[in-house]
Amino acid sequence: MKALNLEQTALFLDFDGTLVDFAETPESVEVSGELRALLRALNKHLSGALAVVSGRSLESLDALLGLPEIAAAGGHGAEWRLGGGETRHAEGVDLEALADVRAKLAPMAAEHALLLEDKGHSMALHFRSRPNMEAPLDEFIASQISPLPGIRVIAGNCVREVQARGVDKGLAVARFMQLNPFYGRSPCYIGDDTTDEDAFACVNDRAGVSIKVGTGSSVASLRLADVMDVHQFLQRSLSRGN
Repeated sequence: MKALNLEQTALFLDFDGTLVDFAETPESVEVSGELRALLRALNKHLSGALAVVSGRSLESLDALLGLPEIAAAGGHGAEWRLGGGETRHAEGVDLEALADVRAKLAPMAAEHALLLEDKGHSMALHFRSRPNMEAPLDEFIASQISPLPGIRVIAGNCVREVQARGVDKGLAVARFMQLNPFYGRSPCYIGDDTTDEDAFACVNDRAGVSIKVGTGSSVASLRLADVMDVHQFLQRSLSRGN
């Protein structure tokens, strides 16, 4: 794949499954010093036009990455900040819609020993350690969760995520693209999961570069194989610009 021209690019990166491999639990993923150094170098060469866009909260991203100087969006864009700036929150998001979701998902997760991740702006029920629960979980969500008002259910990689409507990664990218230092650049988004499809569509609408990591159907125009392939592609792009 052709390396990016960083002089003209606004770069958006998913976190889990894109920059880091999945782990047994969300907080046990490993972030290497090499990855931090790569992201710092990219951010410098992009003049700050780099953002990590994740379903995680910004608090979780900061605890793992420790790079507050890099722009980021958490909760699929429900909270966001420019590099080194204050955290802001998306307007018009009804977080009260998640109250009934919590009440229904918590007992289900406890009964079947599933990991329920409460991100504040969304709820994620992980079944990576219990893949046999995928069908029963989908049946439960279809009957008990999907009919609830004001929410959106997304089927991800060994996870089912419930979001408040009005939030997605495409909207997060579009918001960044209106602001300096992203404004006027060509967007590139790299992600691996269903929640990244909104961002791919947003980038495609702007004639940018959308890159899907791994297999599966996608609206992304290009592919990378895995996390290591992502790191190598980013390093090639950085080397081109130096």
